[in-house]
Amino acid sequence: MLKPTIKETGVNESERILEKIARETFLSLWSYPSLYRGVGGGKELIDLTIYFNNTLILFSDKGEVKFQSDRDIQIAWGRWYRSAIKESAKQLYAAETFIQRYPNRVFLNKSCDEHFHFDVSSKDLKIYLIAVTRGISKDAKRHFDSIAPGSSGTLSYYYPAPESLILQTPFMVNDLDPTKTFIHVLDDKGVELLLEELATPTDFINYLNFKECAIREHNLVSIGGEEDLLAYYLQESGEKGHDYIPYLIPDGKGKLKIPDSAWKHFSNSVPYALHYAKRKSAKGWNEILQRFSDSIISGSVGEGADLPILMHAKAVESLASENLTSRAMLSRFLFEKYNSVPKNVRSSVVVPSIMRPERVFVFVFFPWGNSYKDYSEYLSERSSCMKLYAHVARYKFPKAEEIVVFGAVSQGGVIDSESIIILDGKQPVTGAERLLAQKIMKEHKILDSVTEKRYSLGNQWKVGRNEECPCESGKKFKKCCGQP
Repeated sequence: MLKPTIKETGVNESERILEKIARETFLSLWSYPSLYRGVGGGKELIDLTIYFNNTLILFSDKGEVKFQSDRDIQIAWGRWYRSAIKESAKQLYAAETFIQRYPNRVFLNKSCDEHFHFDVSSKDLKIYLIAVTRGISKDAKRHFDSIAPGSSGTLSYYYPAPESLILQTPFMVNDLDPTKTFIHVLDDKGVELLLEELATPTDFINYLNFKECAIREHNLVSIGGEEDLLAYYLQESGEKGHDYIPYLIPDGKGKLKIPDSAWKHFSNSVPYALHYAKRKSAKGWNEILQRFSDSIISGSVGEGADLPILMHAKAVESLASENLTSRAMLSRFLFEKYNSVPKNVRSSVVVPSIMRPERVFVFVFFPWGNSYKDYSEYLSERSSCMKLYAHVARYKFPKAEEIVVFGAVSQGGVIDSESIIILDGKQPVTGAERLLAQKIMKEHKILDSVTEKRYSLGNQWKVGRNEECPCESGKKFKKCCGQP
């Protein structure tokens, strides 16, 4: 039986802000502030935990540690570094060790009577560690501007540097301990930018993986700021989105250095305008996911109330795992179909995922009518119809390994309502199932004349300065994202 999930809130305002930002990317279903260890009377495990598809992201946020700008800068920096960064690292390593040793002792609340929903005992569980720092931008900008004007005020990074050198170099961070799990040290601007630009779990996780591989396997030595590495990453999009590690071009000494001007140049480029357009296009998909997620956490689902939260989470994960490129395309087809069909008419469209072509989405719009005595009767009828679509889709698209049937109210409905069915397409269709599917197609007019919607990203990177900006602002590119 699904019941409301009661979460703890962040201890301080900084943690609450971080949780709100993370929730917009990972949704309420996968974001958990202040989990607790089931030992010692319920001690806080970490400030924020993200779980998604056998991946944990642990955030430590020490709040705004005051930088003592009235002191000598090296003294002030050393004190701040130890309090804001080293203490976060200590907390992160401790949380990681605890989870690995006692995966069944992680709880949602301080009283330790509600276990964390997700299984973190898997041996191949991937863990990412992030230390978030705050309140350093003004001092960092003042320091860097004294060297060369125009700083963004974010931390800079020189990864192979020993701690002794870091303590003598204000506002620079290294690879804290190369013998342990890598810690991503992000200032408040950095974490907000990453969660805004990498606005899906898949994109965010893939970026973290890319960064760790670049530093520890491909000799990335230094970056001007987190935003500059992000620029390098985003400009290397493939046809399926950012689903691979971009090729790293080292200098003559076999090292890679990314200057602090990379983000400034990228943010005024065609690739960024196209990336921004994808973010806008994907908003409808994101809003649907938000409704699914919030209804599961609040225990107020319209269907499947008798099912446990993990079954609901697994179903929604299929939608949430789509990256930004795929979401933008799926959202476009979803809403184009919805808007093109007359009111109170049943319709459907079949669209494969860009990111995972073996996953096929069947969007079904089912009309609301006055003949239904109540909402539950309508849901029951729609659910039955969706099952028919799922059965036919298995037969009609035999190469699909996963079929996601998404049901919604067609135009003219009195309420907004969505539901999903996930079907494993790996099992071959039997002769009896084939005959039944053919009968359904004929009698119910379900997918009888529908083929998959195919799409191509095409040569979308070539945009003239006098052409309309790809970000869909309606302005010419030279007066929008193409401004110097």
